[in-house]
Amino acid sequence: MIAELKLISLADHSSFESFAPDHPADFGVELRLYVGPVGGDAADSFSLTVCSPDWLRRECASQGFVWRWDLLIVEEFNRVEIVQVLQRMVSRCVGETWDIVVAQLARRMQWEFDTYA
Repeated sequence: MIAELKLISLADHSSFESFAPDHPADFGVELRLYVGPVGGDAADSFSLTVCSPDWLRRECASQGFVWRWDLLIVEEFNRVEIVQVLQRMVSRCVGETWDIVVAQLARRMQWEFDTYA
């Protein structure tokens, strides 16, 4: 089973296609990715933050540290490149079952069911 990126939106469900940060070299945005098995309609929701080093520095300065595992850090905002990186990462998640694939995806993003008991 291979994972496929079906859709990307902002965390508030608004369009990633129309998003443009005020400062492309200093931004942080939470994305929601819908990922499912190749060829199917079903998808699970994952979230991660895409940010620039300047944004990360500012976050660190305000808190004294940054402790995150769900970050994609890019030099500046380029939607096409961000989508390509995300598609490449998702397509490399392969397993015999969807649970195995989800475990791989959840190493880089927060899965919608992570906190379910």
